[in-house]
Amino acid sequence: MGGVTRVLPFFGVLAAVQMPVVTTVDGLLRPGFDPMRQWISHLGLGEYGWIGAANLATCGFWLILAAAGLWRRADRWAAGLVLWCGVCLIALAVVRTDAGLGFPPGVPVEHTVRGLIHQMISVTLAVAGVGAVSRLGPRRPALLVAGVVTTLFTAATGLVLLDAAGVLAATPSGLLERVALFTGLGWIGVFSGRAASGSSGRRRCAASPTGGAGPARTPGAARETAEAESGR
Repeated sequence: MGGVTRVLPFFGVLAAVQMPVVTTVDGLLRPGFDPMRQWISHLGLGEYGWIGAANLATCGFWLILAAAGLWRRADRWAAGLVLWCGVCLIALAVVRTDAGLGFPPGVPVEHTVRGLIHQMISVTLAVAGVGAVSRLGPRRPALLVAGVVTTLFTAATGLVLLDAAGVLAATPSGLLERVALFTGLGWIGVFSGRAASGSSGRRRCAASPTGGAGPARTPGAARETAEAESGR
């Protein structure tokens, strides 16, 4: 069971790699999808929306597993926030966004309670993600990355509202959202991997008083050795 626990943080690395790869490939293959304008959540709509939803849900599940592994290897607030990010991603997969910003093509713009709830979950995800990033790794770099992610998400939110209202058409809000999400997930992934590797390394060193690979000497064996040397 201990070996399984040591592996869990690596699921944070998996989430950080899967999200950009799957969303990029899925977006390129979707007719009418504009990755500059439309958000990742829009990939959960249309005929192949199950791919986008499955991507969000599985990445959320990976983050939950990573959080379980980080619980005793990192700041517990950080682990809890990573856990909440995972829950939010799964919720976003279940509660899909409204059609809009020109996607899916030919589908009228929607304004539903479901879409409003989706937006609220998205904001919660952003806040939790920024909090997790700010508490992982060296303090100054972590706060700098958290500030960058916050700025990008804020700018993306402002631009998408202007786009949806028809004030400023075809804004690059989708691009900013991707950069923010990928940056935050990347930071979490890096330190999830480091936590797993560092933990296993500490346990290996603890196996021997010298930190080597050989077996540790018991107190009784050390005492017998000392008595034998004194009798020479």
